[in-house]
Amino acid sequence: MNIELKDLLSLVTDAVDAGVQKYVRSCDPSADYIKQGEAKRYLQKLGFKAAMLQRWADSGLLTPVKTSDAQNASVLYSMADIKALISSIRLKDITNKSDHDYI
Repeated sequence: MNIELKDLLSLVTDAVDAGVQKYVRSCDPSADYIKQGEAKRYLQKLGFKAAMLQRWADSGLLTPVKTSDAQNASVLYSMADIKALISSIRLKDITNKSDHDYI
């Protein structure tokens, strides 16, 4: 497997960012949670479609938390979980790309 330096730097940056966010969660769990709208905007900023948030939740990759049983209750997501998932997706994409370089 041959990974370009820029891809490796991106992977390391993503992993460190996810690790820092997990540390934030361990110090103050409430600081880790963001509203669904914020999570969608964050994903869009990174080039993902906002709809991916619901797809990841439906597939069990992310666990949304409702703030109450009310129908219009806020839905929260863990930023640490989102960042870890994005890091994993990018790692998979880069390693799959590198595997195809030899074919």
